[in-house]
Amino acid sequence: MKKISRLLLLLLVSVLFINCASFSNKDFKNDYTKINESNLLSFNGKYSFYPIKKFDKKNPNSQYDISQNIINSYNYITNDILKFDKKDSIVKGLTEYHIELNLINNTDLDVALFKNNNSIKKQQIKGELKNDGMFYLDNKYLKCNGIPYLFGGCNNNKRRITLSKNNNLIINEALDNAGALLFIFWAGQSYNGVYEFKRLE
Repeated sequence: MKKISRLLLLLLVSVLFINCASFSNKDFKNDYTKINESNLLSFNGKYSFYPIKKFDKKNPNSQYDISQNIINSYNYITNDILKFDKKDSIVKGLTEYHIELNLINNTDLDVALFKNNNSIKKQQIKGELKNDGMFYLDNKYLKCNGIPYLFGGCNNNKRRITLSKNNNLIINEALDNAGALLFIFWAGQSYNGVYEFKRLE
């Protein structure tokens, strides 16, 4: 009985690691600047709220249409979901949002959200600069339903940031969503999303 319990536990742990979201830079590997300790403060600045570009191998020159999506820089960095009263006014440019980043040290990033140049939200995000020249945000999201990998599944994502060759902000999200019924696994959504946000100052 102990052997069976250990086998089940080992299988569960293995599956959790296998289905963990993982980053890939294949879509933007030639488009970003590697950040190191000497130029870490280059993240500091003002950036657009909506992306100006989505990196996509199939459509490398595609422009991002903000009217078709709700992706924004503040949510991607903080995991804070924003609610808007008048989405039409945002899309039409009547209400303008932007974010400001201020890296305090190697691990602490201040993020501020502005509406029509007035600060409306602020928070600090932990992170870590890694050898690939990107700053990994400590804003991982994990939500499981039922008993994961027995009767249910898990949704998890994580994000990292870097700068483009033209000094814009790049945010890379790795997402994985998988489940199972009595160890019969089905493939869920798994992808890397990469978006570029324009530097305003």
